[in-house]
Parts: sequence; structure tokens; C-alpha cells
Amino acid sequence: MKNWMITTLTLTVLLFVGCSKYTTPRKVEKRLVEGSWKISTFTLDGVSIAENYATDIFSFGESGKISVKGGVLANGSWEMGLIKDPAVIYLSFPAIGGLEYLADDWQVLEMKKDMMRLKRNDSSGLSSTLVFKKTGS
Repeated sequence: MKNWMITTLTLTVLLFVGCSKYTTPRKVEKRLVEGSWKISTFTLDGVSIAENYATDIFSFGESGKISVKGGVLANGSWEMGLIKDPAVIYLSFPAIGGLEYLADDWQVLEMKKDMMRLKRNDSSGLSSTLVFKKTGS
């Protein structure tokens, strides 16, 4: 009887530890609109292009608007997808100053108060990663 309880407890613990926790769309929406963001990492098919966005600051509004200031002045939009595992965010930008490379749907791999890590959500074979970090202001 004791062995059965220990085995059951062990399996239960392993089940909870082994389950990956995903970021919910609600959590992304809540944290995204708090403050301004900068791109710290942006790779396009293995090549870093983050330096092209070094002066750009992104502000995500609750209404789905994105304001970009810095090296380029532009507006875009964002929307959360209905998928929950992983959460997907849709970014839309005009073809100005390289912002068109951000316009796509992205899987939210990680969302923290001061960092958001994304991966391009397509099957084209083009691998892209994008990391936004909260600015100090």
C-alpha cells in the first residue's frame, strides 16, 4: 500500500513538473500596454538585424494601436490571436524604415514584466526571433 502511494505521488509530481506553462493572451495584453518597449534582439533567418531598430521605441495601446518613435515615426496595430498554447500576437506596420519585417504573426514564447520573446509563426521556413525589452521610461 505504501509503495502504491509513493508511486502515485511521484507520478503526480512529475506530471506537474513536466507540463510546460504557456503565456496566456490575457497576460500578454495586460503587460504589453504597460510602458514602452525597445527591440533588443531581432534575427531574420539567423542574421541579427536588431541594430537597425536601436533608436526605435514602441508603445502598444489598449486600443490595438502601436506608436513607433525614434529612428522612424510610424503607427501600426496589434491584435491577440485566439490561440492560447502558445499565444499569438499579430503585428501590422507600414513599409517604412524596416518595420515591414515586423509585420507578421508571432508566437509568444515568453512574457515577463520587462521582456517579451517572440518567434515568427509561419511555415515558410524563414526563422525569426524577436525580443522586446521594456524601456526605462
